[in-house]
Amino acid sequence: MTDERLTDPWHRVDASGEADRLIQVLEEADLAPGWAELRQTWLDFSGVRPGDRVLDVGCGTGVVTRDLAQRVGYQGQVVGIDPSTRLIQEALRRIEGNDLKGRIEFRCADGAAVPFPDGSFDLVVASAVFGHVPNGMEVLQEMVRVARPTGTVLAFDHDIDTIVIDAADRNVTRRIVHAYCDRYFTSGWSGRELYAMFRRANLDEITVLPLTFISTQFEPHWKRMVERLSSVAVKTGVVSDNEAEAWRVDLERRNEEGQFFASRGYFCVRGRKPDGPQSATTT
Repeated sequence: MTDERLTDPWHRVDASGEADRLIQVLEEADLAPGWAELRQTWLDFSGVRPGDRVLDVGCGTGVVTRDLAQRVGYQGQVVGIDPSTRLIQEALRRIEGNDLKGRIEFRCADGAAVPFPDGSFDLVVASAVFGHVPNGMEVLQEMVRVARPTGTVLAFDHDIDTIVIDAADRNVTRRIVHAYCDRYFTSGWSGRELYAMFRRANLDEITVLPLTFISTQFEPHWKRMVERLSSVAVKTGVVSDNEAEAWRVDLERRNEEGQFFASRGYFCVRGRKPDGPQSATTT
């Protein structure tokens, strides 16, 4: 067994050579049964209101940005930023001719250097961002900086070690999930790390919403997930080709018998920016 790590393609999408695949992942995941409902749950939790000015950090193709634009209405505005030129181009394409276009602005920008003045937004959100950045605290500090005093800062992120897959071989399943967490993601524990980060950022009224995405069908989203999980484990020497193949075949069989079960755990953390001078630590 090796200690090999793969490069997280989400950290530098444009240089990854996988931009088209990643765009497909972002948009098709939205079609997975139950996923849109889960997103609406944490958007309810965000407290976004009609007329709000909102920043979506690491917006990708704009799935969350578009939902936020629906919620802020014609009197509000949502700005989506992402460091990937390719993702921003796709986000712009997807609102062309859409009545949301007047409420959305997309910019190519890094979350650690947000191009807006202090206190520019009522709500600042980041969805599935912190698992892919090595400088998460810098990103969070920028989110806090551009939130208005008493404004809301919110992060929604997965915790990869909480992926649950019912499979015959428990040992292989554990090895595959842990490899995906530790050898593919920049920070596979990002979900559980958010609370401490919000504390270090000196945010008030910090609240945590745990969420679970459950699937009982081996639909396209989970088929891609299983392929990616097993591929990472094989490439990093955690399981053999034969072990990975047997694992996938077992899951296909369970699906045919109506017994497929899998879930992913997420955490959504919300905090309020203090009304007055504050400083965020990085330790």
